[in-house]
Amino acid sequence: MKLPTRLSVLFFIGIFAAGSTALGYYYYFVYSPPLKAAEAFMAAMENGDLLALRRVTIMTTNVDEGEFREPTEEETQRLLTEHFERGRILDQRKREGKSRDYYYLVYREPDGGVHALLLTRIGEGFRVVIPERRTTTRESYLWEYTWTN
Repeated sequence: MKLPTRLSVLFFIGIFAAGSTALGYYYYFVYSPPLKAAEAFMAAMENGDLLALRRVTIMTTNVDEGEFREPTEEETQRLLTEHFERGRILDQRKREGKSRDYYYLVYREPDGGVHALLLTRIGEGFRVVIPERRTTTRESYLWEYTWTN
């Protein structure tokens, strides 16, 4: 039995509409929120906005155990004194930890170095995770990242 061509075309249009709706939902609710938090962090660093920077960052003593605390005024000031030049986010990777999920935003600095911005959900939004002790990178807000594809 032969199906009418109109039915086949409508079926494919329905499949494309459902697929694009699912992709839109994924981007809006899953992929986009960490990117928005990273954008807010970079804007606060560029503008030297102390209050905005405190809202989008969280300090950690042990990222594996999920030990977080609010940054002090001194730590936020120290972040603002570091040289900041906006880099580019290349990719987003999700890692499930013991106590929470972490989002590694693969970040390329203007000089070509590749590191990661680490974000996690705190309450209703995402925040950039800053290690309490300085990492081996020049900037204290970046984490070591091994580029593998």
